Amino acid sequence: MTSTSFDYTRTDAVGLGEAIRAKILSPHEAVHEAFAAIDRCNPKLNAVIHEMRDQAEEQLKSLPAGPLSGVPVLLKDDCPSYAGAAMSFGCRAAEGNISQRDHELVKRYKSAGLVVVGKTNLPEFSCNIATESSLHGPALNPWNVTRSIGGSSGGAAAAVAARMVPVAYGNDGAGSIRIPAFCGGLFGLRPSRGRVPCGPVSTENWGGMVSHHVLTRSVRDSAMMLDLTDALEPGSLYAAPAKTDLFVNSVKMAPRKLRIGVWQKSDLRRDVDEQTVAALEATIALCKQLGHSIVRVKPDFDGVQLADAVQKLIAVYTAIEVTDVATTMAKPANDLYFEPSNLGLAAYGNGLTATEVIQARLTANGTARSFGRLFEECDVVLSPVMPVGSFPLGMLDVRSPDWKGFARQFLELTTFTHPVNAAGLPAMSVPLHETSDGLPIGSQFIAPYGAENLLFELAGQLEAMCPWSDRIPAVHA
Repeated sequence: MTSTSFDYTRTDAVGLGEAIRAKILSPHEAVHEAFAAIDRCNPKLNAVIHEMRDQAEEQLKSLPAGPLSGVPVLLKDDCPSYAGAAMSFGCRAAEGNISQRDHELVKRYKSAGLVVVGKTNLPEFSCNIATESSLHGPALNPWNVTRSIGGSSGGAAAAVAARMVPVAYGNDGAGSIRIPAFCGGLFGLRPSRGRVPCGPVSTENWGGMVSHHVLTRSVRDSAMMLDLTDALEPGSLYAAPAKTDLFVNSVKMAPRKLRIGVWQKSDLRRDVDEQTVAALEATIALCKQLGHSIVRVKPDFDGVQLADAVQKLIAVYTAIEVTDVATTMAKPANDLYFEPSNLGLAAYGNGLTATEVIQARLTANGTARSFGRLFEECDVVLSPVMPVGSFPLGMLDVRSPDWKGFARQFLELTTFTHPVNAAGLPAMSVPLHETSDGLPIGSQFIAPYGAENLLFELAGQLEAMCPWSDRIPAVHA
């Protein structure tokens, strides 16, 4: 706590920015509070793997004005790159790697006056929905350290949930923002394909399945961050439709009465656990209370065929990453330096033909058309985030040579999230409920391409009706 008795840990990013502009505390004090919170909590959670104190001090010398100027933020240790900072991708072969230039998104963070204070834990190449790697060890869930915080943006989720920072970057290729948000009691929005820049180092990841954004405790923080980073990027393969208003304005606007389609059954995994079903039914009841109507729906894509296509796309990009890191760092591509599950996946990717990869892209595109037909029946789709709640640490074992078994678990647990990535749609995990043992559990809302304004309207309404930001985990700053 600062000398002004301002409670940093109870304040979201927008509130912190307002306090800085009102001179209730300075940017230096805000950043000091972030590092103090990291010092208190991180030894218990292993969320932050690289602190960036020198870089933060350099940024503080000259901050541009803006609504979030002086607010501390964390990056994930794979993307976006920050010139002069370590970037390991969670991979032993890349230990000691230093980024040579700023990612476009980092440039936008700096232009907004956000102060980068460190890098967060992740699984190797983000190829897991549990944040556990041989290089860094697991990031722990501040609600219950024996349960997974999810992944791949699990370090980010643990840091925000534990109040180290109000906002942290995450990326989402199969659920990697939404699943950690679900496990950590946070708000997590995956934007439309092309909404947030991904260059210049990469033009796309996993065949266009990856989107970039943040994990936050409040809806307005997510909206403000998207307002600050949403702009066309020269040379990008994709461009999302223009927003209809500032996203942060949408949070304060109640949506029209919506027709909400409930998607509860998956081709890939038919058993959704009781507490997940209970949370979904409670969300349905809440939506009805708000005046929205409910219809039961099911997308008409083949979930088994899509899972095979997603596996192929992830495999071929993993093969590229393994080769690039092994070559750049002059390390052999063996299990001394890479996770066995990723080596198996990469070998599979290297064996795919061009025809198979293109067919996988076509299958993914077919998912977008399937959702397009679904949105003729409803305005948004409501589903579970995962078919189960936060699972035990170690359940997804990247050290196992059985990469096919690992991939099967991964795809089954992302059965409600990876189709959204394949389709390029925006979706959000909203932490509306708790399990019987006090763990957070949320629901997913999916919108048509480019309709983030609609999601923020609905999220703001849900947050006002069922606030969650005052829930405090067992481990917190």
